[in-house]
Amino acid sequence: MKDSNGKLVFVLPRLVLDDRVMEYTVKRSHKALSLKITVDAKDGVTVTAPEQYNTGVVKRFIQDKSVWIIEKLDYLSVLSGCPVPRSFADGEQFFFLGNQYTVKVHINEQVMNGAVRINGRQMLVDVPLPLYRDNGAAAVRDTLVKWYKTQANYTINDRIDFYIKGVGVKPAKIRIKEQKHRWGSCSGKGNLNFNWHLVMAPIGIIDYIVVHELCHLLRLDHSPAFWSLVGAVLPDYPTRRRWLKQYGPVLAF
Repeated sequence: MKDSNGKLVFVLPRLVLDDRVMEYTVKRSHKALSLKITVDAKDGVTVTAPEQYNTGVVKRFIQDKSVWIIEKLDYLSVLSGCPVPRSFADGEQFFFLGNQYTVKVHINEQVMNGAVRINGRQMLVDVPLPLYRDNGAAAVRDTLVKWYKTQANYTINDRIDFYIKGVGVKPAKIRIKEQKHRWGSCSGKGNLNFNWHLVMAPIGIIDYIVVHELCHLLRLDHSPAFWSLVGAVLPDYPTRRRWLKQYGPVLAF
């Protein structure tokens, strides 16, 4: 369909479940042997379906799983402090260094580049008018992503510098990037990668991932000897690990 400006707009399919309108994405896969539903804070509800399954089969499957879907969405919304997936509008909650901030979007005719500022418990997002006019909520998200990546680069590198001497290693290269399923990774060549979403977590959790990956430079496994290395630096690492397991699913957008 087209919007009021004549642009093509992709509308997600939707169902009404327990008087709630729920949008979802369908991904067709020739590798899929059965239907699978995933629910996360970033993408919401996604159904992976074999190519031969028709729309009616997919809808019935979602309806059958509706109780579980709603429970999962509600759980993630409580952790996030706002409905998920986010729509990048005023009033939504975003994490930064473990604290929650309320987003206030300002469409600004006077700026050429987007910017983010913290003011008390508000996260003020300035978006240039032309960008917002062309891209809407995507322009708000892009502005936030750019700011988060900058903050992650500074914060994570600072924590690496803090722990290098204590662990007794030095990475060959450090990269801050998007990692869909990992908070960090270490290569056999001594390169460390970190997910920029990590900067949404408290410093103590960032420290856990940093120490974890630095220790992989000494042992590239998860043996008892590896965990002993981590524990020598952070004796309470199991507590930090549990926090990340609980809140990690909502440190994304």
